[in-house]
Amino acid sequence: MLEQIRIMEQDMAAMEQQLRLLNVKVQVDSPTSFFSSEYDSDTNSSSSQSYSCCSESECNNPSYCIHNKRTKYATALPSPSSSSSTALVTSTDKTHWQLTLSQDSKGISFQTSIKNIADVAVFLTESLRYFTFSPERTPNYHADRSHQSLVVTNKKLKVEYVLHSFFQKKKKEIKLNYAPILCDSATRSYLKIQLIRSYFTCAGLNTPIFCLPYFLPLLESQPNCMTAAAVAAYITYSQCRHVVQIPYPLTREGLAESFRQEAKDLLEDILFEEEPSVMIAGSLMLLSQCALITLQNIEARLYMNLAWRMVIQLKDKYLPIIKHVTSDTPVTPEIAIAESWRRLFYAVRYLELNLYIIYDELADFSSILFDNGIGYPTVLATEKGIKDVNDAISVFHHVVRLHNCQMSTNSDELKYQLFAGNLDSISIHDIEQLENQLINFWKTLPGQFRLSDSPLEYLQTDRIQQCENPYAIYLNQLYYAYWMALETRLMRSPATTDLLGANMERFDGDRALLIVSVCCDAISKIFHVLFCRLPCTVELHWLLIASDAMAMLKKAANPHIKSRAQKNLRVTLRVLKDRVQHVNQDSTHNEDYMLWKSMLPAGSPETSMSTSTSSGSLAESEADSIYTDDDGSCNSSIRPPAAYFGELKKALNTYFAGYEQPPT
Repeated sequence: MLEQIRIMEQDMAAMEQQLRLLNVKVQVDSPTSFFSSEYDSDTNSSSSQSYSCCSESECNNPSYCIHNKRTKYATALPSPSSSSSTALVTSTDKTHWQLTLSQDSKGISFQTSIKNIADVAVFLTESLRYFTFSPERTPNYHADRSHQSLVVTNKKLKVEYVLHSFFQKKKKEIKLNYAPILCDSATRSYLKIQLIRSYFTCAGLNTPIFCLPYFLPLLESQPNCMTAAAVAAYITYSQCRHVVQIPYPLTREGLAESFRQEAKDLLEDILFEEEPSVMIAGSLMLLSQCALITLQNIEARLYMNLAWRMVIQLKDKYLPIIKHVTSDTPVTPEIAIAESWRRLFYAVRYLELNLYIIYDELADFSSILFDNGIGYPTVLATEKGIKDVNDAISVFHHVVRLHNCQMSTNSDELKYQLFAGNLDSISIHDIEQLENQLINFWKTLPGQFRLSDSPLEYLQTDRIQQCENPYAIYLNQLYYAYWMALETRLMRSPATTDLLGANMERFDGDRALLIVSVCCDAISKIFHVLFCRLPCTVELHWLLIASDAMAMLKKAANPHIKSRAQKNLRVTLRVLKDRVQHVNQDSTHNEDYMLWKSMLPAGSPETSMSTSTSSGSLAESEADSIYTDDDGSCNSSIRPPAAYFGELKKALNTYFAGYEQPPT
């Protein structure tokens, strides 16, 4: 009974909100004031002239009405000067109550007579439908979709095949030869400490595996330890723009490799001599990412698998410690390490899963996608007072949820089977489940992390710019990337349909194409804003995949989809160009800069439009970075090693040339 009352209270609150929007006054008669039979007769007579009708708004451009479809209810009421009333709902028992709507100069009057809770229940059941904008269930809603299926039209995008090919190579490792680093130990320690600080202000916030208040002082005090060397190597190898100036004659690539070799040597000494720990597991993950950047794929796979096995082994040790930890729990070193283990667990699992799919090319995910029962990352009490750290971890909590938002293990495995390109078809029921995962994730997001009013819609650039937490923008790029990855697998070829018959309630390739258009528009806008706020989180991997999808939409038969895709692609390629161009803007002799510049559409000015979105991976494992010419001066922009980027540039030089011609 209490539960029924609670539900009725919620329904009444919803009705009150709708009535406020309609400028309706609510007037409830006293229990002793009932409608006379004569009044009933008059009202029922007048109701034949007043009726409720619904008409669905139509639009000839389906790309503009994906999430604006609403059923409009119009009630034919007397003119404001008339005092007549219209009975819209009558109780099945005529001795109980009657609902009457009337209109005067002050608005619509709402009159009814209710005696008890039972009347309220009947009243809500019979009248609530008049105050909602939701259309009635269509026949498609009741259709049995368990035996209907869709053909997978794009197992992978073309650029995904290119990207995956780099990490599938299993060639024997080639030793990287760099000039010896000639500097004294004091200079080396100083540089390492500065690089560690750079890590904790950039990459270490985007993927905050180490509790900053505990680990930053620890690594600063022990710059010669294995984890300090691994952190310094990774941040120097990576795409980070915040790396400190490297003094001449040192080079960024040489210094990065020197720190990597130092960490590897220390790892060999302690890996089988010391007990597993968060420090060792974290070092393994960072060294694996360094190996990916240099395309040392065999080494990268070995280190990541060791890290994954180690974090699983540490579960029994740290789970009891963090099981009841909240943001108000006093933080001890044990709690800081245990919480770091939980964050590290999710970061390693994400990378292990991707290497399992791409490098191993295996399809059984049961050894990775299991219910871990460890909870999600939590902001510790010592981190709440540091705004950037608090913002980053609050968002990282939801990043982990997004990667982990499974309705069941089977649905999660199905999702990765689809993303890996292993399916020829998929049932509509399964597609519904995968979409509902994303929709339910969006509904559970805090309001301040949302960039729209519905789970999937065209975003407004100014709203993205107004988002106070920049890491929430990064979260949204991930969200739209998941949508894009899902729907590009199913969309119809853009050039073969004008979308005039598209229906968002009918699961088919046209519907998927509309959703991809929405995602590409959102992603292009988020890319731009995110590059202005957190440039190091804009990853080349997702820039290229989004650009590929936009290039496909640019050939659409629907003119609105086509023009929007052209605009989105121009903006995204501009971000792509800026992501790799010379820091000091002197790009005349920069081959990488000239390559991306040549991709911009002919005759299109390099506008500064604030539109863009992207989605990034859980950890920054890309090797895209800012390239500069070595001019012999002391600067922080000396290009990091680019085995991955160099191979990518050669492969895509001709690929994108087919989409965009260089400006004349």
